[in-house]
Amino acid sequence: MKSTSSLPHVRLIRGGLFATGACAWLAMLMVGPLASSALAAKFPSPKVYVSSLKGDSQIVSGGRVTALSQKSAFPAQGAQIETMPQGSVAMVLSNGSGFFLDHDTHIDIKRFTQEPFVASRTDMEREPSVSHTEIFLNRGTLAVSTSKLAAGSTFTILTALGSIHLHGGNLVVEIDGGDVKISLLDGEGTVYGGELDLGGHVLRSGEQAIIRAGPPGHANIVTIGKIPADELPPLQERADTAYAARKTVLFQTDESGEINALPVVVPSVPVQATVSPSRLPN
Repeated sequence: MKSTSSLPHVRLIRGGLFATGACAWLAMLMVGPLASSALAAKFPSPKVYVSSLKGDSQIVSGGRVTALSQKSAFPAQGAQIETMPQGSVAMVLSNGSGFFLDHDTHIDIKRFTQEPFVASRTDMEREPSVSHTEIFLNRGTLAVSTSKLAAGSTFTILTALGSIHLHGGNLVVEIDGGDVKISLLDGEGTVYGGELDLGGHVLRSGEQAIIRAGPPGHANIVTIGKIPADELPPLQERADTAYAARKTVLFQTDESGEINALPVVVPSVPVQATVSPSRLPN
């Protein structure tokens, strides 16, 4: 009889627990979107800023094709940027990295994620927060100049034949006919001759890697040597342009966490931004 009389009480308890669980579940459903919105506010969309341009260039961002104009900014993730045969453009990512697209160049920013950073910063030589960058060079010539990368950051330039994982510095990547040239003016990186090249090849300041197509089923061929003296001046000029772009803008976050680009007036930009070992006298 005691067990029989306790059954309604047990059912009541179970019913109460079920009701409590249901309410908690509904509360989680209601709170979930709010939590997601708050998280999204803390991780805003990284930006790319137009520092300078000549001729015509365009960007595809957010599904829209827009002609580039100086001091404009766009969401960087997934953006495609193209210069016309007589055009060129220097741009800056919101992690402080500058890049220069020479004439008739096309890149895809395959990945650009960036952790939140302080609302105001004045150190333009250091990356403000950890970021991960992957840029695919479809054609043309791309020069890159990074600030000092934060611990844990990655920066990769991809091509159809291979890639370079840049550990920081200044370089120029060119698609020259069927080959890819990677000239490292300052810094260090690891070059890979496609997905089948598992070991990679260390590239140091003053060196140039040339990637050529390998036999079917094998890694592409990577040859590393000193940058030829006659190629150095135009390479350095492109890298200097990417470096100078970094000094034209300061990125800040507002109270909502949105990234804003603030143009910086630079009285004078040094002509020679870096000195590579290949330029030093013997």
